[in-house]
Amino acid sequence: MMLSKKTLQLKNQSISYIEEGSSSDPAVLLIHGVPESSMLWKHLIPEIASQGFRSIAPDLPGFGQSDRFPYGSTWEKYVAFISDFMEALSLEKVHLVVHDWGGMIGLRWACEFPEKVESLIISDTCLVPGYRWHPLARKWRTPELGERVVEAMANKEAWMTNMKKEIPSVDEDILEDFFTIFEKEETRNVILELYRSANLELVEHYQNLTQIKKPVTILWGENDPYIPTDFAYKTRDEQFPHATIEIIPNTGHFIHVEAPEQVIPFVNAHYRSVLKLLK
Repeated sequence: MMLSKKTLQLKNQSISYIEEGSSSDPAVLLIHGVPESSMLWKHLIPEIASQGFRSIAPDLPGFGQSDRFPYGSTWEKYVAFISDFMEALSLEKVHLVVHDWGGMIGLRWACEFPEKVESLIISDTCLVPGYRWHPLARKWRTPELGERVVEAMANKEAWMTNMKKEIPSVDEDILEDFFTIFEKEETRNVILELYRSANLELVEHYQNLTQIKKPVTILWGENDPYIPTDFAYKTRDEQFPHATIEIIPNTGHFIHVEAPEQVIPFVNAHYRSVLKLLK
């Protein structure tokens, strides 16, 4: 199924997003990470929509085809973006799906608005103390070194080659969309600004997530080199004791595009359980 993107104007920014399903159906909001785009959810969006949900996946500002924030691209601004985007689409409550930085953004938003979260699917991310940045993140967080690293990543041929080694089964159009963040210096800097804005104060509210008693499914790549599976269990134990954990065997960080055939059954099971609760 081919997915096309829509655009809306939000605070004088053009925001690109994918939407499938009826506007009268319950909304599922899917938030991608770094360096990704809404195309992370290419294989999931049609499946979720086919179960009777309105699937909505924005390109976060600066990613995909969305304009970057006119000023610093900080963690706080991305958290606020969730509320602004929802308001623009008249979404009161959502079923939240998050991955990577999308989890740090989306779960941090959920700390402030737990009553707006109808269910959660959490993948390869964390908002619990104790996480140590992976080596590439540490480079991005380092002034001057980070700039050199993202500039080197703007070599499209080399970047594509490396990503295809990491995710051999990924569709070409997904990687093409992911790469757009590296095409211009102003968007490459979005990555640096976001990583450098991270602070412990934004993690301190993580216990607010225990207020969310709705269905939670935690999906993780068995061999994630960036965020180990330990954090799947920490997320459950410290925030969502009622959550179901599914570890996807022989996969890395980008499970939704690496092994969609393994991920989709768990996503479908999650929304079947949600529908049962709605009856």
